[in-house]
Amino acid sequence: MKHLLILALAAMALRAADSGGSAPATVTKEGDLVVLTLKPEAEQNLRLKVVAVERRSLPEVRLFSGEVVTPLAAEGKPVAPVLGGTLDEVLRLADLQAAADGRILQAQVQIDAAKIAVDRAEKMLSAEAGSARSVDEAKTALALAEAAMTTAKAQRDLLGAAVGQGGAKREWIRVAIYSGESALLDAKSAAVVKPLGSANAGQSAKPVAGPPTANALTNTVDWYYALPAETSLRAGERVAVEIPTLENKTESLVIPFSAVLSDIHGGQWVYAQTGEHTYTRKRIQVARVAGGEAVLSSGPPVGTKVVTDGSAELFGTEFMTGK
Repeated sequence: MKHLLILALAAMALRAADSGGSAPATVTKEGDLVVLTLKPEAEQNLRLKVVAVERRSLPEVRLFSGEVVTPLAAEGKPVAPVLGGTLDEVLRLADLQAAADGRILQAQVQIDAAKIAVDRAEKMLSAEAGSARSVDEAKTALALAEAAMTTAKAQRDLLGAAVGQGGAKREWIRVAIYSGESALLDAKSAAVVKPLGSANAGQSAKPVAGPPTANALTNTVDWYYALPAETSLRAGERVAVEIPTLENKTESLVIPFSAVLSDIHGGQWVYAQTGEHTYTRKRIQVARVAGGEAVLSSGPPVGTKVVTDGSAELFGTEFMTGK
């Protein structure tokens, strides 16, 4: 389907470039290279944009699996419980919250009853119908009820906002990291998150201070990252997470990801500008995607100008020749 769309776009561009019927582009073969030569008016109509290949020192990254979770605590809370994506987790948390709310109501009833008892004991003492001991016992009962209320409220705060009433939608990524590897990673840098199997550039996620969760059986600790508010990822979804390392940097070829084309066999290509109005399709190999840029493990030399805007139309133009 994607290949057909590319061909359709190219056909539209060619018709716009040449209404008189003559071919707006010629394709020749020089050795193993296919050279595409455009007429000036066709090149202008395609609105091609070229960018030079760069070599940059980029931090290395490690790839991890992450899970989308929903934080329930209010912004700025020191303890932020998270909720996974399954219905069982939602129901379990809702049950814990209901029990904590019940303990608060119970403590409030005990406080009200203790206040009445204190008031009655003091009146009886004033009327010389009671004892100081009764007053002391009533005040002790009130203090215990107030302490129970403090405990109940603290326990309820740990459980976050009520399920379904958490305010603005927020999604975090929970990443389990092997303890022996965590010291090599940059905990302060943003990570790149993308759905499993996705070839897009992914989205940036900032590190956040989550609850200190870990798994002793797998010897992993959990790191948390906040997704942008407009994310389409849902709680419970598994994602790929790229986390930068602390020190190691490598010199790599870098081009805009929009310049990369993929054929039906999975091969990756770019169109290099090899002369005036002349473009040659060259094979590349993408090592990873960093933001909106593709980091290459192999490709054209530094300084080579590759097509970004209009590369799909060139791809369609090349394969529609002779049809």
